[in-house]
Amino acid sequence: MLCCAWTMTENRNFIARLYYRALFPNIIAVLGGTVNVFFDSVFIGRKLGDTGLESVNQCLPVYLLLCTIGSLYASGASFLSSHAIGADDSAEGKRIFQGALLDSLLVGGVFCLLGFAFSGNIANMLATERSCGYVYLYLRITFLGGITKILLYIPYFYLRLEGKHKQAMTAMLTMTWLNIALDYLFLFVFDFGIKGAAWASVIATTVATVMSFAFLWAGKGSFQPGLKFLRISDRTAIFRYGSPMALNNLLSSVRILVVNLILGSMGIVGLVPIFAIVNNLNEFSICIQNGVPQTGAAMTGIFYGEKDARSVRRTVNTELFAGAALSLVFAAFLALFPAKLGALFGSGADCAFAVRCLAASLVFATVNSVMSYTYNAVGQVAAANAVTVCRSFAAVAFFALVFRGLGERIWLFYPCSELFTFALIATGGFYIARRKRLMPFYLIDDSLERSGSSVSFTVECSDEKICGASEKIRSFCEQNDFTKKETMVISLALEELMTIITQKSRPSDGFMDVRVLAWENKRIIRIRSAGRRYNPIEAQDGSLDYMGVKMICGLASRTEYLSALGVNTLIIYI
Repeated sequence: MLCCAWTMTENRNFIARLYYRALFPNIIAVLGGTVNVFFDSVFIGRKLGDTGLESVNQCLPVYLLLCTIGSLYASGASFLSSHAIGADDSAEGKRIFQGALLDSLLVGGVFCLLGFAFSGNIANMLATERSCGYVYLYLRITFLGGITKILLYIPYFYLRLEGKHKQAMTAMLTMTWLNIALDYLFLFVFDFGIKGAAWASVIATTVATVMSFAFLWAGKGSFQPGLKFLRISDRTAIFRYGSPMALNNLLSSVRILVVNLILGSMGIVGLVPIFAIVNNLNEFSICIQNGVPQTGAAMTGIFYGEKDARSVRRTVNTELFAGAALSLVFAAFLALFPAKLGALFGSGADCAFAVRCLAASLVFATVNSVMSYTYNAVGQVAAANAVTVCRSFAAVAFFALVFRGLGERIWLFYPCSELFTFALIATGGFYIARRKRLMPFYLIDDSLERSGSSVSFTVECSDEKICGASEKIRSFCEQNDFTKKETMVISLALEELMTIITQKSRPSDGFMDVRVLAWENKRIIRIRSAGRRYNPIEAQDGSLDYMGVKMICGLASRTEYLSALGVNTLIIYI
């Protein structure tokens, strides 16, 4: 075959397409998960007034504790599974999934039973005298259905790892609309009071959980039904990688308690209801703050498992750009219409300054969240936890106390706490990178790229470009002292495999992402494409079309196929 002129393209465009394809379904899915509390507050505020609004905000710490248990298991297990997939061990990823499912079921069940039994004591601790009755009723129903809230996190995280972003979005949107409909029905039609709002949330969450597991287990996915007991080492690793997100939920509940106490001690009427409004708006913004980094978390985890620092960096850069742009849009909306947003909750309190302070914090809040998720995905868990503790509680509590003497200007703690956290990332990240010889800010080991032992690029699905890729990769092989046989196999593999993938799978975006790695005496080729599910090694039928594939299987020491992130990944070990 005559090889043609060809230009090698870096893989940033492939990563950007992969990320943006998942971004908005994931943001909508996160929105569906957080908007329940928002609409509960809106409907309860309009039906039951400031007392009802205050009671929902006082129940939020318990809701966040349920989220803490669910996110601890789901986020930790999904990161471990993504690392296993990146290291070509899908069986290990499945085992971690099944163990996390059993553990969260048992631990979550015990927690909810104890919470139901001691609902009265918890209500007395959280509520004021006028809201205690509402809080007690809301908590009992929340604990009755709390196990579904905990379990929802498992399929939610693993659907993203499978690349089933639209299915996750569908389940979460179903929960959102069902919750809104039942809120209206139970509060305004049947007049069930705060019990109706609690039941609406429980029913909607249960339906979403059942749908999410059904979507995850449909087809030939990697994470099929099953329950396994975790080893102690597994549980330790899950808790380690799950700690940043769990800490975020846990400390968010503590932050609400502390800020409520600080505001209540100031003797200024209306501050607590204003905080309830602003806190709900902040929860609404979580679809950006968490949605943006969660979209890239599975990608980052898999790239980290593959030791692909360049792709990690480009994924993070894409997240930062998308997060900053979306946060600016949402912040502008908050800053322009603060009074109308307060009226939406049925409150007459003047919340304009507080809402604008929240708006001023959003860009830095999203950037800080992106970096926390990134540090966790690349194994810098201590750094991720430091960022989480700072922005979720420590900086907020500190600046709230500092600005307590400013009276109604206390809301400046929102932007100041996020700015302080960003400064911590910039200075602390530089120190860690210098001490551990990592890439500054990103905190990843890019020694393979710096030494020239790895190359990543995107190839257009055409005979001309594929032919050029197989020829041009020879220079990389020569630089890394590949033998003539290894060079021949790699060149042949690239040409034959990419040609058959183009013909049979037809990548939807017209491109394939290729990486060649020379590491610890290993020669590895990875080809990733976004077409229909297709494994050319498994699909061999003895025809002439697969002659090249058969030859590669004979020359390679091992081949692996993975379907993750909604794309096909083929790995050839020479």
